Amino acid sequence: MTDKINPKPETLSNSARWALERLAEVRYGRQTPALGWSVTRELISAGMVAYAANGRGGISITAAGKDFVRNRKQD
Repeated sequence: MTDKINPKPETLSNSARWALERLAEVRYGRQTPALGWSVTRELISAGMVAYAANGRGGISITAAGKDFVRNRKQD
């Protein structure tokens, strides 16, 4: 199965936007939000997050995700 990148990330649900903003904050350990599978899939398909390259089983915010959050904060 391949993930298709969403060409319009502004169509993210409110839940996905909230989760992305929490992931963009500097947090340590268990303070990272637990994401439901639907929000996770939405963020991955939009290209906002990806599975961590270090193999620790988590997800990490991508450059596109950071840019999206930064642009929303400027509005």
